[in-house]
Amino acid sequence: MKRKFSDLHCHNHMRAHFHMQEKAKKFKRKGEFSPWTVIASNSKNQEKGKMGASYSQIDLVKCWNGNLRLTFNSLYPLERQFVQGMDPKITEDKWYHFVARGILGDSGLKRDLLQTAYMRIPDKVIDFFQSDGYDYWESLNREKDFVLLDSGKRIKKNEIHVPGALLGDEKAAAKRAKEHPESYVAENACYRIPKNKTELLKSLSDDSEITMILTIEGAHAIGTDRCKSVEDISDRIKFIKELWEVPVFFITFAHHFDNRLCGHAHSIPGMGKVLMKQRPHMNEGFRRNGHRIIRETLGLNSNGDRDPRLGYRILIDVKHMAARSRVEYYELVKACLAKGDRIPVIASHCGYSGLSTLAEHISKEKEEKDDHQGKFNPWNINMCDEDIEMIVRTRGMFGISFDQRILGITKADLEKDKTRTPKRNGIQLIWENIEGIAKSAYANPNLSDAEKPLIWKCLTIGTDFEGLIDPVDPYPTALEYELFANNLVFEIDQARKNPANTHLAHIQSREDAEKLVDDFCYTNSEAFVKENYPV
Repeated sequence: MKRKFSDLHCHNHMRAHFHMQEKAKKFKRKGEFSPWTVIASNSKNQEKGKMGASYSQIDLVKCWNGNLRLTFNSLYPLERQFVQGMDPKITEDKWYHFVARGILGDSGLKRDLLQTAYMRIPDKVIDFFQSDGYDYWESLNREKDFVLLDSGKRIKKNEIHVPGALLGDEKAAAKRAKEHPESYVAENACYRIPKNKTELLKSLSDDSEITMILTIEGAHAIGTDRCKSVEDISDRIKFIKELWEVPVFFITFAHHFDNRLCGHAHSIPGMGKVLMKQRPHMNEGFRRNGHRIIRETLGLNSNGDRDPRLGYRILIDVKHMAARSRVEYYELVKACLAKGDRIPVIASHCGYSGLSTLAEHISKEKEEKDDHQGKFNPWNINMCDEDIEMIVRTRGMFGISFDQRILGITKADLEKDKTRTPKRNGIQLIWENIEGIAKSAYANPNLSDAEKPLIWKCLTIGTDFEGLIDPVDPYPTALEYELFANNLVFEIDQARKNPANTHLAHIQSREDAEKLVDDFCYTNSEAFVKENYPV
């Protein structure tokens, strides 16, 4: 039987929506305004393993042909800091700011051109994101409507759009479809966003459709920058729960910039500093109204008790949440757990930091350099042993990102990979993170002997594909899931033969390794959503 896959965090519609949202009438007239429409990719950059900005990683066609049958599709209104630029100052990050001032100026055409090239978003859309008319809340609802367009519909064949085609879009599309059918053509295909648990179970049992779960990346999407009061934010959470046609399963509460609710972790390296300024409230704790909003998102009243008047529970994803804010959030989770109310902790697209505690993360915030030392990326955007303990204790989920930087690749690694075999930037990098997380759980004295093996049920794929990541070289798109799974089976089968690997003692054969990989690739996330999806 063909192996099925799930992805705990990705953006299946992102490229299509970015390209078509400001030219909806044109695309509707051509019959291309659909989440199924493939925006043609830069295949050379894909082959070179470049950042996933100029090519599609996980559009619905790749999902279909890669046998991704459970996708947690994240809605994300692009944060305007990505396109507004910044006022360069020499006082911090001197080199990058000097470059920004000297080459780009403070604003204008040069900056627009670099941002368009960096983000691979059409210039007209960049202009919209920069305008006063761009509103996160309006954009979120429009994005939701776009994703719902074809939910439950079975298409005969998708459309292909080739931006800037010199010989005509139709001819260029036909050529792409003929040369790369797996990347460009899906036939007799369907995805469904379940309205309730009954629809969820029915969809999951039907391998002829993709089950799509909606999530949101960043509480800024609620429009926290323009809401005049905390009551306005609260009303929008209520609006989502009561008036959206389908539920939101979880929200990645923080993202790259200040959402006025909680602190975000340091996340932007290198040349990103030329275009973006993420220092305001970075690495900080909750803001004054943050505790109320996160409680109400979870359906909790001011006493921390479940309140039916607050609607169904939207779970919280702690990826991007600063270590200081995670400390505060876990206090709430622990208090609820003591009352018998288990709130699963989700880290949807992360790596292992290799650090022990959140306090250690906090103490090392200022040491977070672009090119770190050691096997794992120690930035507090990643999960430490304390985070892993919370995920196991609450029966949550840890999605392993396919972003090579998050997983710990360094410039030195990339240089060594030019001559060494096997290369670290491959299955080794992903397996090191999976194994590091498992070892963390098994070595944790706060977890019982019965709890420690549960870590294997808490791990899954969480690529962050279409999130502007630079993927692990052999697996740039969803079409490489099967290759990844086979490589992972080999790694686990080899590792289990070492008697010192007590965390793999339950793996007695290659068949056991296959089962573990099947769980990681699909079964774990399926069981998790079945247990926690709103009724």
